[in-house]
Amino acid sequence: MITLGMIITRDFTTHNPNTGDVQDADFLPTCEVFANAVDIPIILPIVVKRAGFIGIYRVTFTVNSVNGFMLNGSYNVDVEATVNAITARANIYSFMVEQAAKQKAVFAI
Repeated sequence: MITLGMIITRDFTTHNPNTGDVQDADFLPTCEVFANAVDIPIILPIVVKRAGFIGIYRVTFTVNSVNGFMLNGSYNVDVEATVNAITARANIYSFMVEQAAKQKAVFAI
């Protein structure tokens, strides 16, 4: 369950388009987060390379109203990378923002 205020972190891997082997991108990949009904990204999270790993990248962002997220909204996280001069795009995560569950009070008697 994804709720407002949560921090989302997702990893993704880039591959050589000719061999399929894991390979670093030619330059740092990009990321866009879209609301399902909108063609303009609501945020452009920064992608970082995971230290010590070949072809593995990480994207992190906060799900909050400042970043354009709304309760009951559904979203797609897309990344784009160029490897060996060939550009590819993929959806790495889709989610819906839900109401946080209300905690029940516990009373000791």
